[in-house]
Amino acid sequence: AGGKEEEEEDDANGTTNPRGTVLWSSSVRCVPGRRCFAQFGVDDDELWFRATVLQVYRDDVGQWADVKYDDGDEERMKPIKRIKALEDSSSDEEEEEEEE
Repeated sequence: AGGKEEEEEDDANGTTNPRGTVLWSSSVRCVPGRRCFAQFGVDDDELWFRATVLQVYRDDVGQWADVKYDDGDEERMKPIKRIKALEDSSSDEEEEEEEE
């Protein structure tokens, strides 16, 4: 008895194809508090789960982030390619403060 009937709509148990995501860009930044989908683990066939970015790390080689999944699990130093921004989390537009 599982909720397989609504698998396309319900991604709480993970999904192979996260919907409603956008590419990282200068306007869609990977920052703490950003809502996202993160691909669990390290294998290419792992499922994607809803999460929140906790911390971001950058160097001249790449970018990584710590994420906290909605079920409470956390993963550290995930490569940015395994994290996708959620479209509807762009409510944090406060970065556009006017400089004097």
